[in-house]
Amino acid sequence: MNCSMNNKILIMAHRGASFHAPENTKAAFLKAPELGADGIETDMQLTADGKIVLHHNYYIDNTSDGNGAILLKTLKELKSYDFGSYKGEAFQGERILTLEELLPLLRDMEIINLELKSPLDKSVDFVGKILKIVDKSGLKEEQVMFSSFDAKLLGKIKKKSSYRVGLLTFQEKAQSMRRELAASMAASYPVKDVEKLLVNAGKSYDLVQLVDELDYKPDFLHPDYHSVLEKPELVSEMHERGIGVNPYTCDNADDIAALVQAGCDGIITNRPDIARSVIG
Repeated sequence: MNCSMNNKILIMAHRGASFHAPENTKAAFLKAPELGADGIETDMQLTADGKIVLHHNYYIDNTSDGNGAILLKTLKELKSYDFGSYKGEAFQGERILTLEELLPLLRDMEIINLELKSPLDKSVDFVGKILKIVDKSGLKEEQVMFSSFDAKLLGKIKKKSSYRVGLLTFQEKAQSMRRELAASMAASYPVKDVEKLLVNAGKSYDLVQLVDELDYKPDFLHPDYHSVLEKPELVSEMHERGIGVNPYTCDNADDIAALVQAGCDGIITNRPDIARSVIG
């Protein structure tokens, strides 16, 4: 069963063409199609004044000349920082983008993969805000995909809309690191049910089982690409369920070729130029 969007393998530029330009900036998004990408992947965060901006981390320290958490800054404050110079003088002056500013740039792309980062402010209707912006953008429904590591957020997307969703998953080997992080957080901050947190964080999981236990069916699985290299049959197991597979974030030509051989529907990569040379 072929679950790809257009019966071909789609190349999604991770945070735009982030190897060649500063991630999640206008420069990176415009560079992506020049390098053969069919679309892009980006990350959405919430500002102090309730705006949706594009940035991977919760803090801006690594990608700007500013510092601090996005949730504690207004859009006006964030717009005052340079988000391009860290990548080189040629990108000086790149500013953080809002979701409203991004979408018109992508009208000609086949796929726009919008990742929802779990919001730190749970009182805000994060999903509702995002859907309102996308609905007003004029983009075709089939152009848009929502992804997240937070299965509950994707469930809300499914309940409120008919957009497709892709569940992001970690490589199973990363589970021990996540377990230790959960314990550290429980030790440092108030947690209502420490036992439940530690038990759930310590669970190992099989990706097929994880998907089967959801109370909705995702349209796609977005696994760490190592998960597919280690278990190529994961792709056919998802296809049997009517679920496509778009692994992230693979930049090596040989590994991309192996993902293609496994039957993946899309590739999320920092190097769309390399992916295009492999896929053709």
